[in-house]
Amino acid sequence: MNGRAPRLPFATSIAVAVLLVAGLRTVCGAAFDGDYSKLSGIIIPGFASTQLRAWSLLDCPYSPLDFNPLDLVWLDTTKLLSAVNCWLKCMMLDPYNQTDNAECKSRPDSALSAITELDPGYITGPLSSIWKEWIKWCIQFGIEANAIIAVPYDWRLSPSMLEERDLYFHNLKSQGTARLMFNSFSSSLWMMPQSKYCTSDNPYWKHFSGGFRKKNQTYHCEEQEYRTNYSGWPTNLVNIEIPSIPGRRFDAYPSLQDMLETNFSALECGLPTQLSFSAHEVADGTLFRAIEDYDSDTKRLLYQLQKSYHGDPVVNPLTRWDRPPIKNIFCIYGIDLKTEVGYYFAPSGKPYPDNWIITDVIYEIEGSLYTRRVFLLSGNLVEGNPGATSGDETVPYNSLSLCKSWLGSKVNMTRAPQAEHDGSDVQVELNVDHLPEDDIIPNMTRSSRVKYITYYEDSESIPGKRTAVWELDKANHRNIVRSPVLMRELWLQMWHDIRPDTTSKFVTKAKRGPLRDDDCYWDYGKARCAWAEYCEYRYIFGDVHLGQSCRLKNSSAETLLNYL
Repeated sequence: MNGRAPRLPFATSIAVAVLLVAGLRTVCGAAFDGDYSKLSGIIIPGFASTQLRAWSLLDCPYSPLDFNPLDLVWLDTTKLLSAVNCWLKCMMLDPYNQTDNAECKSRPDSALSAITELDPGYITGPLSSIWKEWIKWCIQFGIEANAIIAVPYDWRLSPSMLEERDLYFHNLKSQGTARLMFNSFSSSLWMMPQSKYCTSDNPYWKHFSGGFRKKNQTYHCEEQEYRTNYSGWPTNLVNIEIPSIPGRRFDAYPSLQDMLETNFSALECGLPTQLSFSAHEVADGTLFRAIEDYDSDTKRLLYQLQKSYHGDPVVNPLTRWDRPPIKNIFCIYGIDLKTEVGYYFAPSGKPYPDNWIITDVIYEIEGSLYTRRVFLLSGNLVEGNPGATSGDETVPYNSLSLCKSWLGSKVNMTRAPQAEHDGSDVQVELNVDHLPEDDIIPNMTRSSRVKYITYYEDSESIPGKRTAVWELDKANHRNIVRSPVLMRELWLQMWHDIRPDTTSKFVTKAKRGPLRDDDCYWDYGKARCAWAEYCEYRYIFGDVHLGQSCRLKNSSAETLLNYL
């Protein structure tokens, strides 16, 4: 379907997988100096978050902006706007076999520079920043440059092609890092929902541990999967009008004039038929087979779906993931933002590829479903099964909260403000019963003026392993890796984990204060630095405003001792 492409959210979040591992280290009680230099980390960027560079020479006619080897392709906004045809040759892959264009090819950049800013520059740099803020935090806390491993990849490829062409997963294994990695590769083209009622033997982890499987996977769904309406999605993902004209086949939907000139034997035969498809029916190809007579592109889509995903010998995209066999898992995502979860399509009257248009969008917000028109008019709700809250503006809550199914039968829940706080608004529920593979909802109050983090933590169900889910109110899918709140919480947890004298499995949430000089600021109401317990006014030559002169009283290492 063409026209404006919908931002189909992925059920397996392609946000980001960050695995931070404490290096082997001996630390002696209070002598710990706050040095993080022995920490190491692997950063796997999300979809479209890796720079692509030209790997060939392309002469662009009628333009001085040619592509030379190693020139930036994704993302060079100057060439995108000035030489779009050349740019597309370097960006687009063959729709059937995902090979390069005959005139130009691109390859992913390497190392940290590939994931910091997509389009460096005074204006475009900050707008395209991805991991730059995270790396700045690493530098401020003393992480060594060689301890941060970036593993960029060509996000245009399916997982199987990524291995076939670039040996991506093989290289990870040879570097000894694959044992730390779980699947962050959803689809560069497809939304692949996973339903709790569909299961299969999952050979993915055997693949990384040395196993191999040649035959395609089979999956089995319980009867409940077909009795439920939405396959774990909040509502029908696609609602589409198709023509009901017997005896005719169309490469494109006819125009209104064509319809009026047709002599229908019965009025109802000439009316378009609206069909609805669940997320599962989109993923298994039912939608594309239903509109095959009206969209010439569906044959290619069905071929690609089967070749790259249904026929993948390792990854089954139609079944839910079990908990990855990793010692510590922290699943972190944003919630409570308006998120697109469904679309209404109608024929445009134009020839392919512009034969479909989006006429309406279904949003999930605050645990309810609205269409775009109805949402603006504050009208009736849309039928469906919305989650307890909404998603992160890209991925619906039902998909994000899949991580909660990995929690055990007893879960500790904590809700605390995201901003620095003294602990007066912290709520705790211990040993809350949790049914396997189900969501878990805290029975806690919240102020409408405060953004919270809700922590779900389990360290008992699997001996020697921890599972935690953090939900950040109003955290956007793309910007969450740049959130100072997220970085603060991860640093505190990592610091907690390398302490030999800690007595708890997770860092305390009792209070939060500034950790860096940048966290101190001037309180104009009290005419002094805020958080007087932690911060003081200390002018240094070059400061240009009061807040810049507010700095920590003690070093970061001494400040961290408050969180034991």
